Amino acid sequence: MFPTSIPDLREAIKNDPAFTGWNFRENETIPATEAGTYIASRTFSIWETPDSEEMIVSLINVTLTGSERGKPQMRVDTKMARQAYWYARRMNLRFFCFACCVDSQRDWKFSNGINPVEYIVSIESKMAGGRYDIRSMYDILSTKNGQEFFRVEEGQHNCANLKQGAFISVCGDDGAFTGERLRDYLLHFDSRPYMADAQEGHRPVYTPSALYREPDPEPLALPWNLLVHGAPGTGKSFFLNQKVDEFEKNCPVEMRRVTFYEDYSYGQFVGEYMPVPNETAAETVDIQCPGGPITGNVTGERITYRFSPGPLAETLAKCFAAKLNAEDTKFVLIVEELNRANAASIFGDIFQLLDREKGVSIYEITPRADLSRYLYEAVAGQLKDETIQLSEAAFSKLRLPDNFYLWATMNGADQGVFPLDSAFKRRWSYLYRDIYEVAPACAFRPWICLPLLDASSGQLSAARVSWDPFRTAINERILDAGFAEDRCVGYWFFSEEELGAIEAYTKAAVENKNGDGQTDLSSLPNPLVDKLFAYLIQDVFRNVPASFFSDGINGLSQVRRALKQLEIDGRTVGMQDIVQLPASTYVATPSTEVAKV
Repeated sequence: MFPTSIPDLREAIKNDPAFTGWNFRENETIPATEAGTYIASRTFSIWETPDSEEMIVSLINVTLTGSERGKPQMRVDTKMARQAYWYARRMNLRFFCFACCVDSQRDWKFSNGINPVEYIVSIESKMAGGRYDIRSMYDILSTKNGQEFFRVEEGQHNCANLKQGAFISVCGDDGAFTGERLRDYLLHFDSRPYMADAQEGHRPVYTPSALYREPDPEPLALPWNLLVHGAPGTGKSFFLNQKVDEFEKNCPVEMRRVTFYEDYSYGQFVGEYMPVPNETAAETVDIQCPGGPITGNVTGERITYRFSPGPLAETLAKCFAAKLNAEDTKFVLIVEELNRANAASIFGDIFQLLDREKGVSIYEITPRADLSRYLYEAVAGQLKDETIQLSEAAFSKLRLPDNFYLWATMNGADQGVFPLDSAFKRRWSYLYRDIYEVAPACAFRPWICLPLLDASSGQLSAARVSWDPFRTAINERILDAGFAEDRCVGYWFFSEEELGAIEAYTKAAVENKNGDGQTDLSSLPNPLVDKLFAYLIQDVFRNVPASFFSDGINGLSQVRRALKQLEIDGRTVGMQDIVQLPASTYVATPSTEVAKV
């Protein structure tokens, strides 16, 4: 239930969990000064943050006049607020004037079920005049209702003497009163309207935190947390690169890639203190010598410790700076091989931030002081608007912004990987790369060069055969043996350079067998054996090699020897004699080259 009076509102704020550690008190009587100003006790409130910063707060109830009209006036009497404003200026303290529709029994005549009691309005202006009619500011609720925070600037209202105002939602997801967003507003804003006077050398600062800007109007077409998974060679990384290229046609996108491995840590991903040399260090030393002591100053390299940001911290700093600079840039951090390290441990408390709604974390965390300090310094150094005065406590609470995209890849069938727990997996959207989905226009080459033996003629050839039927036959053998689909071989299993190396090796082996060449094959790479067959015999058919390889071939060394010598037990062999695949597997391409034996 929402407070129905200013005293009730004060108590609700004091008792709200969001304000744990804050102190609240009413002002004492302030005697008249030489200027003749007198301030009675309980004219305004003094709120003190957990960091001992005091701020002056004036809470004013909005009153209604002309209720018989179609649009009654909504007024705030600023007499007491002007005295609070004067005191804040004198003491150089932050000043907030909040207008509140706490009397919810009035007929406010709002359409669409809008209840103004769900918002506190910050009057972001110098206190001038006696009463303000702020009805035109509230009219904007018809299009902004439901947003957690929005600002009404000059030109968007016709309230005389007011510069601008900010609407702060005090309604939680459950419909109950909450002070969380009010607290964050107080921590992130330097609201000292008196600084607008030109002779004081300051300009007003009314810039919101990155977390409270309006939602991104044009988010990328993929989820903010996306996990792309599938068999090796299905183009997981290629797919993400392709999407980034597509999105860059419509908006600026900055991509960064990091790869997880077994010993990868939270400090490497987020940031940690690291030893760094400090060449300017100097110290006085005393040296005992036979002729007497020598005293002098020595300058040299010394080791100190400094916070070293990881890719996540550096990317987040760019995200927040872009938001505050009103830039449309999106930032994509791609984590390759997510499950090759203990992902939950690497993310640490950032794990909580992966619950996101429209890109912004639903829950916030209190980051470590070193991370908070780094974000403050890094973001402040990237701001382009000189009027923005970022509070040092700006990142004492942290959420992920909606211009930050976290995408990852993994192959769940890889050996030696870390399992992802259900709580971690729940926070991701998934996209599976199917082994059968092939985009020929994106393929590197449509063929692979294999040694084939013509049984009728006894001729051995280095033949270019279609790659897709060959790998499809391999996958069918994998599935027939009862293995999962993510053990299969994707279309992009080989790179273009690897296919070229396979062709060079195959041609050299055929020429050696024919007696036309003397190439030392031990000096040539052969990805067909060292990548494809090594994967099949060591990871897939590890315990059942006879399910794929011909009789007598039980290890990788035997496969390598057969393809090098093109013979088994003195008998000339081709690929058909090494693996158990149907004859229809070997579909010749128009550019087939033959080397006869």
